[in-house]
Amino acid sequence: MKRLSSFIAALLCLASATQAQLTTVADTLFDRSKYEETFAFGADISWLSQQESWGTVYRNRAGKQTELMTILQEEEGINAVRFRVWVNPAGGWSGKQDVINLCKRANAKGLKIMIDFHYSDTWADPGSQTIPAGWTDHSVEALSQKVYDHTFDILNSLKKLNIYPKWVQIGNETKQGMLWDTGKTSNTQGFKNFAALINSGYKAIKDVDENILAIVHLPDGHDNSLYRYMFDKLKQYGAKWDVIGMSAYPRWSHLDITTAANIKTTINKYMTNIRDMKSRYGTPVMIVETGHYNNQPLDANNFLAEFMKTLINEGVLGCFYWEPEAMSGYDLGAWVPDTHQASIAMDAFKGWKHIKVNKYFNTLSIQSPTINQVFADGNSLVLKVSAKTGNSVTSVNKVTFYLNSKVVSTQTAPSEDGDYTFSPNEPLAADFYEFYAIATDTQGHTQSTDTVSFIVGPVLFLDEDSPSWQGFSDNKGKVENTANNYTGSGYMNTDDEKNVTITWRVNFPEAGKYPIAIRYSTQAERTTAYIYLDDALKGVFTFAPTASPDDWSIINKTLSVTEPGTFDLTLKASYAAGLPNIDYIALFSSNPANPATGDSNAILPITLTPDSKTMYDLQGRRIANPSHQIYIQDKRKYYSH
Repeated sequence: MKRLSSFIAALLCLASATQAQLTTVADTLFDRSKYEETFAFGADISWLSQQESWGTVYRNRAGKQTELMTILQEEEGINAVRFRVWVNPAGGWSGKQDVINLCKRANAKGLKIMIDFHYSDTWADPGSQTIPAGWTDHSVEALSQKVYDHTFDILNSLKKLNIYPKWVQIGNETKQGMLWDTGKTSNTQGFKNFAALINSGYKAIKDVDENILAIVHLPDGHDNSLYRYMFDKLKQYGAKWDVIGMSAYPRWSHLDITTAANIKTTINKYMTNIRDMKSRYGTPVMIVETGHYNNQPLDANNFLAEFMKTLINEGVLGCFYWEPEAMSGYDLGAWVPDTHQASIAMDAFKGWKHIKVNKYFNTLSIQSPTINQVFADGNSLVLKVSAKTGNSVTSVNKVTFYLNSKVVSTQTAPSEDGDYTFSPNEPLAADFYEFYAIATDTQGHTQSTDTVSFIVGPVLFLDEDSPSWQGFSDNKGKVENTANNYTGSGYMNTDDEKNVTITWRVNFPEAGKYPIAIRYSTQAERTTAYIYLDDALKGVFTFAPTASPDDWSIINKTLSVTEPGTFDLTLKASYAAGLPNIDYIALFSSNPANPATGDSNAILPITLTPDSKTMYDLQGRRIANPSHQIYIQDKRKYYSH
């Protein structure tokens, strides 16, 4: 019986049209919707109005320009925003009116609001707590009154607009107190002054609304000794607060989050302090600032997702990313400068932890038909694909079948045997076919099988064993069977010959169109050949180089026969060039009942049913244990959503 060769064609080249960040899948660490009312998924976006004045734009996941708060709320899981307040800042940014305007926008969207009083005209942080220029009397009594008046003014102005912040910070990262040197904690009096200033802010908050939670905020949330020292002293001197606010920046804390083990260690450091603060002072804790390098979004996402999962489980009130919308001038943002879209770091606020995957992420295998199989006309044809994901966080959503590059079926669930199956409604016509399938997982990643050829008969095979073979011209060329991974009995070695022709004697019973396919291998940059019936030119084949001397490809066209008869079918090289190595020529008929024959010796239709138990690897070698999965060696790149 006629043997058939196995082959794998070139991979399909596809790419996902998502933002080019990382190849990831996303595991859901917590159900965010359950904690909408009990946890603040927050972002400090105090720069927003100033950035908008520069013409900065933001885009949603679909790439459409959209207002930032809308993106944060509708796509990034943010339910709370934080705005800093400076007393008399240059340009007015983060001043009273700017903050009121931002609060009006946030309130209209139903976002919870935190106000962060810096009590300065500019940045107040661990290294700088400068008294506002207009607060000229630096006595603790005068400054306490200024703190009260300023706090009350801002909050009462919001109250008149029916805007009630949920949280208010009395100072920002007050590691050594605030309003230096009066409230600097470098000595006992300074500590007492700091406590008095806090109480002035606390009273102003409660005079506006008793329900607003007052926060005292320190940096370095991993440093338990710092927190014990500061809050022990504040408690000793009678300071009041409702919530302990922490900054938790792995960068500024010099904590490594590049591996899962290091993330766990880092989180443990923060949690040790958080648990101690809750039990020691009987007040809740909130992470009011966090963030990580913008150019390390995967590390940022992994840390934040695991961190928030732990924070939620421990009853912490919330977590705020500081200025995620920053794309330049600050390297701890979470927005992609090239696309103006949120990076995957922000997905942590939806409970998603991204997992980096490689090109073997999806596991797809072809089970039927066997590669380059032949089916008799009228046979029941079944194409099967085994599609699985190589991880525990996604599953196969659908498998789409392609026949000759056209979609012929989409399966959303496997059949009873666990495979995805396609069977044509009508028998396929005798011809050469190419089949592949693309699986899509529940997060939108795609993976394709290799393209597999199969043949539906009846078909006339013209090769070195055909009864109709006339051989090479001038005895050039030879039959070889030594190529690596070549499973057939032989091929015509003509790749290094010049001016060579190969001829068969073929009987065409009727005029018509006869599909023709040539299996070949060549390393020549461009090989052109002409096909003749006797002396009549019938077509031109241009052979692209195959990947290596051991790889095989197929080219197919249609041969027009204008009258019945017996002809010399000749494949002739172009001038001064050679033919590729030829395995066979497959000649089909549009009338299966009356096929072409080779020199009056008809090659009868070969009847082979689909073999679902036979599997081949990428080189066409049979796999002994068909239960093994084939990992398709995908040369494409694809991305996350």
